[in-house]
Amino acid sequence: MDKLAVVSQKGGPGKTTTTVNLAAGLALAGFKVLVADIEPQAQAGAALGVRLGEADLEKSLGLKLQFAAQGVRTSLRDCIIPRSDLLSQRKSKGTLDLLASEQATMANAQHLLHSAGVSKIHVLRDLLAELEDEYDFAVFDTPPAVQSLNGVALAASDFALTLCAPKGATIEGAVAMMSTIQHVSTHTNGASDPKYLGALLNMAHSMSDWTNEEVDVRNQMVDSGLLPFVTEIREDGRISGSYQKGVPAVIGFARASCGKQYAQLLQEVLGRMDTPRSEWNIGLSADELLDAADSASAAKVPNQQATEASRV
Repeated sequence: MDKLAVVSQKGGPGKTTTTVNLAAGLALAGFKVLVADIEPQAQAGAALGVRLGEADLEKSLGLKLQFAAQGVRTSLRDCIIPRSDLLSQRKSKGTLDLLASEQATMANAQHLLHSAGVSKIHVLRDLLAELEDEYDFAVFDTPPAVQSLNGVALAASDFALTLCAPKGATIEGAVAMMSTIQHVSTHTNGASDPKYLGALLNMAHSMSDWTNEEVDVRNQMVDSGLLPFVTEIREDGRISGSYQKGVPAVIGFARASCGKQYAQLLQEVLGRMDTPRSEWNIGLSADELLDAADSASAAKVPNQQATEASRV
């Protein structure tokens, strides 16, 4: 089982929608996929149509993490929630399961794990060990900021990616998270060493709608060494609407531009998982994209003039 963490120091860049759409895309491709909602706000569960209440606390991943943090032997099997019904309209042979969160139990787990420090950083990895041969992928949604739940998620991960939005404040957070990912091995004495896959620009705009801030963000993603993906996810009301409906956009809008963008991102993520960094295609900066657009426009004018001359 390959384990992928979607992380960000800042709230709001779209971790949850990225998590569930990558996971659903993997399931649509025929893989057995497990989503772990390691987030007190339980947003990944909501994005997959699941909201745990007081009557469902025994199914909370937070409760399992509490047990593990206290040294109580426990299993994840009895809290796995099947969500493969979401795939039925696409006739996928894959499966999609969820480890759901609930605010109070996950907040308590956060407190216990913070108190325990690095001694319990492997609790999630250890809990997932019994499921290792039952899934092809696990995808983790994580809370904002660098805290114990993020550390637990990264210590359980094989790969990690971060996100930026067209807001300058997200760059600093992405750089900090990249550094955190790259130092997991040190903090776990070499037991965990997730591979940093790059940064996604989420809620992006077409070039004609770029603000100065978005231009700066695009340039800084390259200049800061964040290794941006070539694929970007454009701002689209269908994505947030899909969240409200509990059906990821890659499923509900598979033929629309938003669904296709997530599918393209997934292919790029898988490609980076399997190849060395030296072979990755890295997204261009805003300046490079603008220069390319200017060159294409300049080349187009002589071609148009030649075509018009031939018609005379």
